[in-house]
Amino acid sequence: LRVPTDYEDAYGYRLGTFIDGQRTARRQDLLTEDWTAELDALGMIWDDHEATWQGHLTTITAFHTEHGHLAIPLHQPGGQFLISQRALARNNRLHPDRQAQLAAIDPHWTLPHGPDWHRKYHLLRRHIEAGYSPTTLRRDTVIDEVKVGSWLHRQFSTWNQLAPGQRDLLARLQLTPTAIPLPPARRMSPPAAKRPRRSFEQTAQILRIFVEHWNRPPGAREWVEADGERVMIGPWLCKTRAKRNAGQLTSEQDDLMAEILKADWAACESGERPLLGNCPAVGESGG
Repeated sequence: LRVPTDYEDAYGYRLGTFIDGQRTARRQDLLTEDWTAELDALGMIWDDHEATWQGHLTTITAFHTEHGHLAIPLHQPGGQFLISQRALARNNRLHPDRQAQLAAIDPHWTLPHGPDWHRKYHLLRRHIEAGYSPTTLRRDTVIDEVKVGSWLHRQFSTWNQLAPGQRDLLARLQLTPTAIPLPPARRMSPPAAKRPRRSFEQTAQILRIFVEHWNRPPGAREWVEADGERVMIGPWLCKTRAKRNAGQLTSEQDDLMAEILKADWAACESGERPLLGNCPAVGESGG
C-alpha cells in the first residue's frame, strides 16, 4: 500500500487519495477499529514518512534484484537514500527495524569495502554465475567496459592485505591466487619492422621490369606494386633525371640508367625532351 497520493486505478478511482484519507482519519481518531483492522490485514502503512521510506526500499530492492548489490551510484534512484541510511547507521541513529530490512536485502548494504570494490566484485560474480568459468579470466578481461581482469590481479597481488571479508567473498567464487593463475594480458604483436629503404640499384631494377613490360618508361605520376608496396616509379625517374642534369649521379648509376632506358636516357643527356617519358623539361614546373 505504498500508493502515491495522485494515483488513480484503471477505473479512475483515486486510490492514492483514499489511502491518504485513511491515514488522516486514523490520526484524528475517526477511523473505526474494524476499518483499521481490515486495512492492517492488507499491510497498511499508516505513517507518511514510513510510506516514503518503504517506497525507497522498493526502489533499492529492484536495483538489487538486477545488479546483486546496493552500491547504487549517487545519481541513480535510491543512491542518495542509501547514503543517508548509511550515515544514520554509522552514528547509531538508524532504527533497528529499518536496519534489519536493509540487511535482509543485502547483508553488505553498508559497503564495508567501498562502493567500487563491491560493484566490481558483483560484476565478476554475475559473470561467473552466468556460466563463465573463472579459469577463463585474464588480466585484460573486460566486462561491460570495466577492466575486471586488472582489478582482480590487484586483489591477488595484495591478497594478504585484504580484509578477511574480502578474501571470503572472493573465495566463494573460487577466485584466489592459488586457484586461478590469472594469465597475463595477451601480448600485442610487435609493430612490423620498417622495410629498409631501397637502394638505387633495386629501384632501377623495378624500372627495368616496367620498361620491359610496357616498352616505355613510366609517366611522371605512375606507380607500380612491388613486394606488396606501392612504388612511385614515375616520380623516382623524374628525380633521377634531375640528379643527372645536376651531375649528382655516379658513373655506375648513369650507365645503369642508360642500359635500361637506352635512347630515352640519351635524349636527356643532350637536353632534348625524353622520347617516351613525360617528365617536365629543365626549366619547366612539374607536379
